[in-house]
Amino acid sequence: MLVATSEVRIGAGGVRSALLLERAVRGTVVVRDQLAFDTRFAAAAAGKPERVGHVFLLVEGRLVRESAVHQAPAAFVLGDDEVERVGPASQTFRTDGPRVTVIQLRVEDKLLRAPIGLSHGPVAITAWEQARALVATPTSAAVLAALLKALEPLVAPIAITLEEPERLRRFWSAIEPLYHEYGATMSIKQIASALGLSLRQVGRDAKELASTFGLGDGYRDAMIVLRLRMAALLLSAPGGTVAEVARLVGYGSAIAMARAFRDAKLPAPSAVQSALRGD
Repeated sequence: MLVATSEVRIGAGGVRSALLLERAVRGTVVVRDQLAFDTRFAAAAAGKPERVGHVFLLVEGRLVRESAVHQAPAAFVLGDDEVERVGPASQTFRTDGPRVTVIQLRVEDKLLRAPIGLSHGPVAITAWEQARALVATPTSAAVLAALLKALEPLVAPIAITLEEPERLRRFWSAIEPLYHEYGATMSIKQIASALGLSLRQVGRDAKELASTFGLGDGYRDAMIVLRLRMAALLLSAPGGTVAEVARLVGYGSAIAMARAFRDAKLPAPSAVQSALRGD
């Protein structure tokens, strides 16, 4: 399993997150203070929706969809078009509250034992103790394995791969700072130089990492989507400014971030900020 962590503070708000890359399940653990996220403003990953489901565990906070409000703890199985590849026809939702804690696990649809889609509503689980343990220790493979075991009524048994090949661990060590520091950038040439490898070898490693862990068109595209989603989240911070958000997520100016939002077919950052705060 490969892991990365990050923390961003803005005014009275902030977010701590962990990314867990495992061959059978890709997970994120997110703890947010005073921040709201609305999937209407979620940058979409490239490509068509994949045959996967996303086990969405709301440990703290609330989830709002249309006129329905679900208070934590609540579990859902969401479609790829409701999480990764949100489009005009997708069902959207918002999570908010003084503190919001979410665990999201991406698994192949054939491993799921519940129907996929927000329209099916919450599913009953008894794994909340294990979910809270993962929030407390998000980088532990053993704790993730315990949660997956507790979720077996919902998800078929999954064996955790504890040790990845050295070439993937080596490449991950070079790009992990891109998750830790959203403002960081690194080209394939820079990665090759840092690792003392050829561009061809680094290109092969990048392609293998993306295909192994379901990162779509590659880690660079995945990081662009992640940066835009972090920006949309931070725009909800009380007292935060568009310029401050742009700096925190690595854009040179508010204008540059607005251009990135436009390219991703999202409303302008100021419009997203107004919508999140107005709601």
